[in-house]
Amino acid sequence: MENINKENPRYEMAVERVQKIKKFYSGILVFAIVFGVIYGVRFFKNGFPQNLDEMQVSWIFIIWGLILAIKGVNLFFFNSDWENDMINKEIKKENNGNY
Repeated sequence: MENINKENPRYEMAVERVQKIKKFYSGILVFAIVFGVIYGVRFFKNGFPQNLDEMQVSWIFIIWGLILAIKGVNLFFFNSDWENDMINKEIKKENNGNY
């Protein structure tokens, strides 16, 4: 098992990825709270909508939700192995082929 060395580029990349994941989850939490408060107030004020025509969703929430979905797909489904390979190649170039 590899020792944790804070100067290791892998460690820095791992810290950066964890920060991105944390920021993504914070964004989802804020979205859920704001959406819940606004539509919760609307629900208690007007009651449950009888049909879909009465249920109106703001364009802001649609766009915000799409942005969060794109960030999530980008963060979790698009593999960053190519980025790691490119970083390793650049490090190898700088060290004249010596790791």
